[in-house]
Amino acid sequence: MAADRPKRARAGACKNCRVRKRRCVPSDNGDECVLCQSLSIPCSLSQNYTEPEGPVLKRDFQGTPRQLAEREKPLNGASLSSFPATAATAAPSSFAFSSHALRPVKPQRSPLVTTPVVLLELVSLYFRFVHNIAHTLFHEASFIRRFNEGRASLLHVHAMCALSARYSQNQVFNGTPPGSRGQVYAAEATRLLQGYLGSPSLESTQACVLIGHFMGGEGDLKAKHTYFGLAKLHAENLSLWAMPHNLTVVHREERRRTWLSVRIADHWTAVDTSVEPAPFPHGRDALPAVDDIAFHTFDPNLLREDRASCNMWAHMAGTLDIFARISILLARLSRSVISFDTYCREVPLLTQRLEKWADGLPEELKYNISNLTSFANKGLGRTFLSMHIGYYHFRQMLYFPFLDARANRSTSIPTDGAAQCKSSAAMVSEIVQYAMRFQNCELDYYIYGYIAVVSSCVHLHTLLLSEDPSELWTARQRLVSNFEYLMSLKILWPMVNLSVARLRIFEDFCRNSMSDPFALDNWMARFITEHASIPPVRKQSTLPSLEPVLVDSATACVAGLNGHGGLSGTDETGSTGAEWGVLSTLLSDRSLTSEAVVNNALDWLLE
Repeated sequence: MAADRPKRARAGACKNCRVRKRRCVPSDNGDECVLCQSLSIPCSLSQNYTEPEGPVLKRDFQGTPRQLAEREKPLNGASLSSFPATAATAAPSSFAFSSHALRPVKPQRSPLVTTPVVLLELVSLYFRFVHNIAHTLFHEASFIRRFNEGRASLLHVHAMCALSARYSQNQVFNGTPPGSRGQVYAAEATRLLQGYLGSPSLESTQACVLIGHFMGGEGDLKAKHTYFGLAKLHAENLSLWAMPHNLTVVHREERRRTWLSVRIADHWTAVDTSVEPAPFPHGRDALPAVDDIAFHTFDPNLLREDRASCNMWAHMAGTLDIFARISILLARLSRSVISFDTYCREVPLLTQRLEKWADGLPEELKYNISNLTSFANKGLGRTFLSMHIGYYHFRQMLYFPFLDARANRSTSIPTDGAAQCKSSAAMVSEIVQYAMRFQNCELDYYIYGYIAVVSSCVHLHTLLLSEDPSELWTARQRLVSNFEYLMSLKILWPMVNLSVARLRIFEDFCRNSMSDPFALDNWMARFITEHASIPPVRKQSTLPSLEPVLVDSATACVAGLNGHGGLSGTDETGSTGAEWGVLSTLLSDRSLTSEAVVNNALDWLLE
């Protein structure tokens, strides 16, 4: 009977179209509307639709930033404890949806501050310090517009806040350490995500990437790998690399950039777990197609897909396979699957691929002070430096085994690998300096802390084992710069505390094994390649003691590396505060031995 039939709401309009006050047009398959299909979100017209637990921002969140500020004047001078906890944080519940439930973030006593002004501030900080550095997912202008109109996903907002709250200077966070502020937002994001796990969408894929990055910053590797794995599963379920013709330019580009971010996360995860990354057979069409500057600044209606040369993320994608090959080669060497001679034969091939990538960059993307200044002025200095620090990191990884003087002596293949490693580590230190000194160039993210730790290991090795006075002096200065950077990151990211702890372990082995400082066993290779874990303590070598053998000296200055030299035209001196000035004076005291310098610097960093 007609009376028994359920009525269709609003003449069949789905919930998403009703919220947006849009005409709901069924798609060709009839199981969803055109809007939901274009956004890759669950449609209530679908027979398999289930109500998600992640709502969009309520309409009372809308308004301009100034209107929001006027509405939230009581925030001024308030403390974090003055805001009541939401139900989610006052009485947090654990995951219980299956026996394989995701591990939730530990509930915190700090309340979840979700006032419009605070959320807008944290979302803006996310786009400033995290987005387009560690990953690229969103068109910023479109997201901020949705936020101000009350249409942004709360799942995304809370996941962004989890990453960015550590950068806030808002008084509501007084009393909460920067590295702990994001935990309550991450707990809420993981709770909201449960409603999306069975319905893959672009929204859920992006959320998994965000939460995975947060877990990595916390040092929770299992959770990080779980969320990155979920992101990959959701992306593959959606065929995120495919571009339906009925999507807008912004939606297509967000799909491409999200897919690339999933690929990058998958490669780092594979290195963490010592496995070969899965191949991604989708070609150039799946890479970002919109110019980075345009995507960062333009109105969505002005964007064009032109495969512009000024697309740093598309170029960075070209290094992923090289990075994977270097990691696999190091792992095989560590397990004695290949000999050091075989490794030496492979290195020139990978060096050639790296140099071909660097030579193939358009002039406006090459590493020089003019380009850095240009991108910094456009708000993309961080992306520019992240691209180049990755390149030099892959080089310092590739040449790291050549610091083993005994291995160099045992091979019949002549090489300058030790000098190349030191030059690459020096370039990493130089980029770190510019990241600290140039506005809009900050690399205040934990992944780059790991890269700086590897660079610092090379400088420590030089200080402890070299006898060249000029080389010792430059290594000392580079170590100072790296440690200043790492100290600032320690405050923000718990993972960096774990990374810098490696330095003391590394120093101890160098100091106690002068005759055999770099036996490239499985422990040392894992030290190089695994950016988010601490290898177990390495067993002392049982080889008979040898006379100390020193590696050849590297170039004393931060010289150009095969034509890809350092920046010029900036002052390399500067003051960074009274406390740092004292340490800098201590480290520049030429009467101190290199061992004393290393001890003092490590004591300061690890205190």
